[in-house]
Order: sequence, then C-alpha cells, then structure tokens
Amino acid sequence: MSSITQAKPLVVSSTTMITDLVNQIGGESVQSKGLMGPGIDPHYYRATFNDMRLLRRADLVFYNGLGLEGRMSPVFYNLQALKPTYPLGEMLDPNQLLHSDGAIDPHIWLSIPIWLEVAHHVTDKLSYHFPAHQADFQQNFAKLTTKLTTLHQWVLDEIALLPKAQRKLVTAHDAFGYYGQTYGIEVFAIQGLNTEVEFGLAALQRVKDLVVTYQIPAVFAESTLPNRSINALIQGLAAEGYQLKLGGELLSDALAPPGEPGDTYSTMIEHNTRTIIKALR
Repeated sequence: MSSITQAKPLVVSSTTMITDLVNQIGGESVQSKGLMGPGIDPHYYRATFNDMRLLRRADLVFYNGLGLEGRMSPVFYNLQALKPTYPLGEMLDPNQLLHSDGAIDPHIWLSIPIWLEVAHHVTDKLSYHFPAHQADFQQNFAKLTTKLTTLHQWVLDEIALLPKAQRKLVTAHDAFGYYGQTYGIEVFAIQGLNTEVEFGLAALQRVKDLVVTYQIPAVFAESTLPNRSINALIQGLAAEGYQLKLGGELLSDALAPPGEPGDTYSTMIEHNTRTIIKALR
C-alpha cells in the first residue's frame, strides 16, 4: 500500500471525463489534475513537457486505456513501473466491451451503467492508496451513484418518447456505440473508432445510402472533430435532392469548456440527449 504523506495526494487523469470522475469521488481529499482539456481529441493527443512533469509528480494516475489515448499509450505503459497507473477501461469485464472492425470500442463513458462501474474502480483505487480518506471517497461514490442512476433513468425515459423508427443516430466518428446499445438507438458513423483514420468515399456512400433508406432527418457534429465528413455528407445528399440538416454538436471525446453546457460528465450526457431528441423528433 502506498504511504503518501502529503495532505492532498496528486491524482492525474488523461481525459476530461476521468478528471471529472476523480473530482466527484476525490472531492476535497485529493488534488485532481487532467492532462487533456475541453475539446481535445484523445486519439491524437501527444504529451507536452508540462504533462511529463505533472506525471512525474503524480501519486496516482488514471487513464482510459483500450487504445483511446493512442499516442500516449507508451507513456502510460512506462509509467506503470514507477507509480500506480491504472487503465480504467481495461479493468472492466471484457464481455461489456463493444468491438468494431476488429478493434475494441474505448468510448465506455457514454453508457452511464458502465461508467458507474468505472467509478467503482476509481473509488477502490483511491481508497487503497489513500486509506485515510476512504470514508470520504465511499460517501462521494454513494452520492454519485444516486445522481447517475437518476440520470440514467431520465435518458431512458426521454429516448422512449422518440418513436422507434426515428431512433437512428448519424455521427462523425464511431463514438456512440455504448450510448446506442444502452439506450436503444441505432448508430451510424462516417469514421471508425479512431479519428486518426480519415474517412473514405466508400464509408461516406454507405452512410448516405443509410440516411436515404431510413429517411434520417439530421446528422450530428462532434466538438472534438472538424466538420469535414459531416459537411461532405450534407453536401453530397443535397446534390442528390435530399435535405439532411445539421442536428447540433455532440460531446463525444471531451467535456465542454467550463461554464458551457456539458462541462461535467452528467451535463454532457444531458446535453447530448437533449440535442439528439430535439433533432430526431
């Protein structure tokens, strides 16, 4: 067991979603720092000099794993020999994980029940390494469980109001698989799981055909991605006489900037759900 002498141990997280989770569970008992800010695509992210300095100072490190932080993976791998470093997605039951084109889908936070399991692992690791604050961690986890369980039911209720034929979500990249599986929405994406792989004409044509076949009214941009693929889809369909509208911008791989809708995990889920419902209703 780690023996940390400082009053507030430093916990460093990779993505904004994990940082928010540590904030919620760690509360005032830890110093929580994130490497990636709002609007940052974790697939592309490279460690900066300040990141490396922060990781060297950290008492505990959390990252998503499952290939999400592609360019950062060697950094986290090497860090495991030096200090407690946990890939949270890889601590889940493999049967819970989705696969696409032979790769594991790393976007686990978009299913509230799965994210609650991740929260449980965060609570366990914080409690193990910093036992003096265990009671606070457990209390905060209990509050978070109540909050997210209520939010999960709200999403289920909201989606249930949408006719089944209209529960079809078209996005820029394949980030919403867990959301779709959990809440009964069929998801189509122009790009695959990894945003580093550019979309091709065949993928664009496939989604165009699906939009027309199912008479899908809207497509959604993502805050961490340029709109090239979305614009190509809208313009390509317009040339063929089909008017596809931009349904809004979803938060997929990062939270919104502070003060904007979606700047916490729970408001991210709320924002996405409201945006989807409004455009597809």
